[in-house]
Amino acid sequence: MCHRTGARGVLLLFCVLGLAGTAVAAVAPKGSVPTLIFPVAGPTTYIDDFGQARPGGPHQGNDLMAAKKTPVIAVEPGKVKFWTTSSSAGCMLYLYGVSGTTYMYIHLNNDLTMHNDNRGKCVAGGSYARGLKDGAKVQAGQMIGYVGDSGDADGGGSHLHFEVHPGGGAAVSAGDQSGC
Repeated sequence: MCHRTGARGVLLLFCVLGLAGTAVAAVAPKGSVPTLIFPVAGPTTYIDDFGQARPGGPHQGNDLMAAKKTPVIAVEPGKVKFWTTSSSAGCMLYLYGVSGTTYMYIHLNNDLTMHNDNRGKCVAGGSYARGLKDGAKVQAGQMIGYVGDSGDADGGGSHLHFEVHPGGGAAVSAGDQSGC
């Protein structure tokens, strides 16, 4: 089990922002997954649950357990696409990384309060970072959304279901990319 703290997340964010000028040079070649920034900027726990048996087939991501409305960040520079029509995933966002890797941020927040009220919508300021637009280019370390329990996670523990798809292909475990 890995633990991430807010202090480490903030320190990492400052490091990333301070190194933004050199980050472009450190991008992995097309089709390979670069070393990733941890996608949740706050206290987080997780186990590598990639591939575990689930209804509908093996689990295609890693569940990163964190408090509701904890910020989630871009793991590499790229372009975001909002996805708001999935009953199982709920509010989600795709990040198309400059490396060619696609990342899925699933079960983002859909609550107006810190309770499970389901009164919010999949919109900027609720699920997605305030001011973020569909199709926007983002930098590594930039806040892009909020942890939640939307979709089939409704009423369960708030978490970010995070998927990594090198070259837009089959999912691989983010645990293999995180340094834990």
